[in-house]
Amino acid sequence: MTRDSETIMNSQVYYRKWRPRRFGDLVGQEAVARTLKQAIARNRIAHAYLFCGPRGTGKTSTARILAKAVNCLAPQEGEPCDQCAMCQAYNEGRAMDLVEIDAASNRGIDDIRSIREKVQYAPSEGKYKVYVLDEAHMLTAAAADAFLKTLEEPPAHVIFVLATTDPQGLVPTIISRCQRYDFRRVEQEAMAAMLARICDTEGIQAQPAALRSIARNADGSMRDAESLLEQAVTAFGSPLTQEQVRLLLGLTDDERVRQLVAEVLQGQVAQALTTLSAIAAEGVNLRQLHRQMADEVRDLLLVKAGAGQLLPQGAVAGDAASSLKNVPMERLVHTLRQLGQVKFNTDAPPTLALELAIIEAAQAPAVTQPQPAAVSAPPAEQRPPQEARPAPRQGPPQPAARPARPAPPSGPAPAPPPRQTTPAQTFAEAAATVSNGATPQERLDQLWDKMIATLNRQQWPGMNVGALLRACREHRLENGALYLQFTHQSHTDRMKNQMENPEARRRFLEAVTLAAGIPPGLQVEYITPNTPQRADRASRGPMVQAALGMGGRIIEETEEQDYDE
Repeated sequence: MTRDSETIMNSQVYYRKWRPRRFGDLVGQEAVARTLKQAIARNRIAHAYLFCGPRGTGKTSTARILAKAVNCLAPQEGEPCDQCAMCQAYNEGRAMDLVEIDAASNRGIDDIRSIREKVQYAPSEGKYKVYVLDEAHMLTAAAADAFLKTLEEPPAHVIFVLATTDPQGLVPTIISRCQRYDFRRVEQEAMAAMLARICDTEGIQAQPAALRSIARNADGSMRDAESLLEQAVTAFGSPLTQEQVRLLLGLTDDERVRQLVAEVLQGQVAQALTTLSAIAAEGVNLRQLHRQMADEVRDLLLVKAGAGQLLPQGAVAGDAASSLKNVPMERLVHTLRQLGQVKFNTDAPPTLALELAIIEAAQAPAVTQPQPAAVSAPPAEQRPPQEARPAPRQGPPQPAARPARPAPPSGPAPAPPPRQTTPAQTFAEAAATVSNGATPQERLDQLWDKMIATLNRQQWPGMNVGALLRACREHRLENGALYLQFTHQSHTDRMKNQMENPEARRRFLEAVTLAAGIPPGLQVEYITPNTPQRADRASRGPMVQAALGMGGRIIEETEEQDYDE
């Protein structure tokens, strides 16, 4: 090897220099590698493959290894020998029987016609000619249709490999003609081990914590992890420390993140906002801070749920969780849900999105002190003393009533229940009168109208769920889910939006479970309004159409008969 060629090899970026050359070199894709090796060893090679998965997980690299293995002159149990002339040609990028096509820029019908014409020619050197279509979901509809016949019955010497990050973008007829392999995100432990191996080979000293930080930030992409490692080594050299990696990635110290999360979970809004402001003033990447907070809360949630073994650093999360052992799981779920809804807007102040999430998560009135739903409200004496609203109503009459009357406790107690709990108690009493032998569906059918009336009298954060349910055409319990069909798609969309509110969803589902007499955990599914039924309405009279438009329901229909005189 000449000095110039050696310089070129050393100047290659890491993700190209360390590209896998054998199936055994693939990181985190053991199932795919084992299946392809067995297929090649047993000469059960398919004519078309579909490799789908996130970016940077090895789809194109696997396609190249597959092309090299099927044309290797001395394969070893499905693996390419990596020594013969054919393998060397593939390693050096001069194999004439490997055709790589970027479907994102060659997506038209003319490009597919060119492929259909060229596949008829025999391979130049090896046994197979392999076509790799990267980003295959970018093919136009016309190009995909023109490609179907060739993909289904190509010449015996041709193998197609379609690689895509969006398999849903491919038409089902193409997917059905391929053997599908799903590439998964690379686990952090496997990624960190591969980075350590690269560092050992390249003569780089790196702290294990620094490599774990890179692996965690790569989000399952081995290519991204290798690029971040090269960037860190270029910037700081060797040895590479965790503090240097944090500075490169815009991360803040783990202890600061734990302090911020602890303040949020303990409801310390002012302290949490102050900590956030101090971290932002240091120039930390707020998107990275958001991700660190979400990861920390998720780790705490897993430890709280007894699944700490799923964490790559279970001991650290366990130490952090020990100080927050009194935080209920519902509070953790609520905080994680609020962090998951953060959307950064370039037109708004940079910290605004996180500030809103912190305030909503720290207050969490419905989570820290869960209250029973309105449909199953307990008597006044069983309510928690922390409730703020009933107290002011009972406060004003007490100064005038207590000095004059000897038995004031019995006076104010009966007043609040008739105003707030009568509808719920009426509904609960009605639910108790339903026969225990009735099925959940029968119970729900009997109490449906009373449940709607009860929900309609409540105050809702948004649309009134009781009013929306009046437009519900069908309600069906099946396989642990409640299926709802509304008269119009607009009603369905409004119900979906309302069910995204945790408080509204909780109150509605508690009402349904009380009516049906089933345990909690019900899911809500929606049935698309049936278009033929809409068409049938046109044949009905104007009075019926008007009633249906206002949310009415047809209970019974009879056919009109003609009588001959």
